[in-house]
Amino acid sequence: MKILLKVLLIIIAVAVIIVYGGVFLCHKVFFKEDASTVPSISGVSDGVFILGVQAHQNHPSTVEEFLPVLADQLKRYNNIAPFLWPDNKVINQSIIIEKINGSKFWLIDSNGGIKNLSKKQALSYGFKRLAYVDGFSFFDGGLYYAVSDNDIKNILDWQKYLHLGTHDTILFLTHEKFHNLEQSRWKVMENISNKGRNEFLDNIQARAKRDLLQKQLFKAVSETGNTQLVLEALATYEDWKNKFPGDYNNSIYFDRIEGTAYYYELISGLYIGYPDIIKNNNDIDRALSLLATRGDVYTRHGVAAEGYSVGGFSCVLLERFVNNWKEDLMNTGDATPIEMLYRHFKDMPLPPPEQQTQVEINVIAAQIEARKDIKPRFFRFLYDILF
Repeated sequence: MKILLKVLLIIIAVAVIIVYGGVFLCHKVFFKEDASTVPSISGVSDGVFILGVQAHQNHPSTVEEFLPVLADQLKRYNNIAPFLWPDNKVINQSIIIEKINGSKFWLIDSNGGIKNLSKKQALSYGFKRLAYVDGFSFFDGGLYYAVSDNDIKNILDWQKYLHLGTHDTILFLTHEKFHNLEQSRWKVMENISNKGRNEFLDNIQARAKRDLLQKQLFKAVSETGNTQLVLEALATYEDWKNKFPGDYNNSIYFDRIEGTAYYYELISGLYIGYPDIIKNNNDIDRALSLLATRGDVYTRHGVAAEGYSVGGFSCVLLERFVNNWKEDLMNTGDATPIEMLYRHFKDMPLPPPEQQTQVEINVIAAQIEARKDIKPRFFRFLYDILF
């Protein structure tokens, strides 16, 4: 019996060593996540406005250093929130921050005040805790966010949010709470297709067409008042609808829900991130035009993923051309920003839709394939649990 027990203990010890060693090597060596304390993409500037990581100095490298930055952002957000959407419900929000692997908690109130919380005090707010990976959940009156020092200082993770230029915690509050508090009171869309959020990445022809649509929307936004560019994007939209009706049906919900939340994220992020230069709607429009010149940063692939940019930048164009579009969209259950834009210009002749070459389609296929690899984040998750 003693010999069997020793053998069992040896087997368990070896298994533990293999599991811990395998996760360590996979995370640190074989499937290492990209990380950098300096940006790998440039910001964007028109000579006066500078947007992106480069617009901000002395980026925090710890959660503690990030707290006052986030507190200032949250205070600014709550000050401007009532003016961002008709009868906006995403107001007077707070944030609870947990430092991963440190079990430290802070409450940032709606006025930007910072208060230390014990673990018991923090958990009394009723949120779902994420102890090992960065992420969020809700509580009544705000957002809980778990974050580590590595998340804060790894600029590669959040540099794509040119509309904020810092770590993206505040954008989770604005975007996700918009879903939670604002969209929940809109007219409900019936017969939702694609409830499983399938991205249909294997439909390369459709993904390529939507890639083109995004790029044309960016171009139309970047050149304020150029109606011809809007019509070119709408011609591609019509062509895509006709050629891929199933793809169209699967996209409606996401173009509506994710697109409007993304638009809200964009405008709120710009106000929050750049208070010295962005003070009114004209400044917002100028900044959005500038962001739209960076389609390489804002392009997405996948039926649901594309809804962010297709819907969000269509909202920018609706704001320029259509009165009361927000109220009409909220009150029409199946309305999407791009479809509303299409119907607004229904009496104007559309140009022949642009067609992509096979070489261009192949490039998009390669980009999609490269984004499917989730192993680095998976082993990071296991590493955070075990170590």
